[in-house]
Amino acid sequence: MGHISLRKRTRRLVDPTHADGRGKLFNWVIISLILLNVLAVALETVDWIYAAYSAQFVLLETVSVAVFTAEYLARIWSAVEAGEPYDRPVVGRLRYATRPLLLLDLVAIAPFYITLVGGTSDLRFLRALRLMRFLRLFRLVRYSESMQAFGRAFALKRGQLVVAMTGNLILLVVASSLMYFAEHAAQPEAFPSIPGTMWWGIVTLTTVGYGDVTPVTPTGQVIGSAVAILGIGLFALPASIMASGFIQGSSYETGYCPDCGHEIDWESDVSADGPTYGVSNRVRIDITAESALDYDYHGVHGTVAEYDPDRDEYLIELDESEERLTATWKDLRTPLR
Repeated sequence: MGHISLRKRTRRLVDPTHADGRGKLFNWVIISLILLNVLAVALETVDWIYAAYSAQFVLLETVSVAVFTAEYLARIWSAVEAGEPYDRPVVGRLRYATRPLLLLDLVAIAPFYITLVGGTSDLRFLRALRLMRFLRLFRLVRYSESMQAFGRAFALKRGQLVVAMTGNLILLVVASSLMYFAEHAAQPEAFPSIPGTMWWGIVTLTTVGYGDVTPVTPTGQVIGSAVAILGIGLFALPASIMASGFIQGSSYETGYCPDCGHEIDWESDVSADGPTYGVSNRVRIDITAESALDYDYHGVHGTVAEYDPDRDEYLIELDESEERLTATWKDLRTPLR
């Protein structure tokens, strides 16, 4: 057995995807420590608990920061073992340190060192720094497949989510403005300004309806009714988009198309350079985000009639309609049936 360097062993230890027994134990220790820290931050806000166990809270914080700091430095030091683009000793480590989860690790431990060196005497700022320890909870993303699924779904649907949230923001501004002009004269305290009216707009559009602020004029009630009806559909839109993202993201794990249930052979169908199909090969049209074809062709089978190597395009003769269309490898999959 070849010699494994300390740096490589460290990389395997701190890598959550490593299946080694010591790696799994390390992951569970870090997860447990993160959860314990979040619980401690919450309990510290209970005066009598903090008064009775303040020394234990300080000890837990000191030990936790020491462990998290050692883990952070170990990740930076062993980053070169991750390969490109982190294989350069200095530049690679600096680039690795700018990854979102590494930045989150740094922000989660920074408040301890800021208060330790006496970087501030403002009590309000100190309280804000202590609350930043809740960010340690987000470090669980590195170890949780479920939390990573949220990230995948958001990445897949970020464009649609931006459009939906922009529409919601526009509706909020318009609804709040109209309600302000309709109700301000009758209720100057409840609707003091357009920004102040946005509280009513958010509560109404999200269909929460606390009832603390309500329109009393006929015009305001008509506007409120319309806004409530619009909010049912438009404010629920991001949830449906995220649900679609979860379904689409799960297809990369199960190997099945989320729309038609076709089994996908990822090893042969998807690669860095794309698969190559020969004339007379059977293919299946699979519309993805990178496809240029219309979605009506999704799931349709056909045969490769011609291939243009210069343009890397295929002429596909469809089975049912005998129609011919031009496609790239990104539009095609190997049928497994």
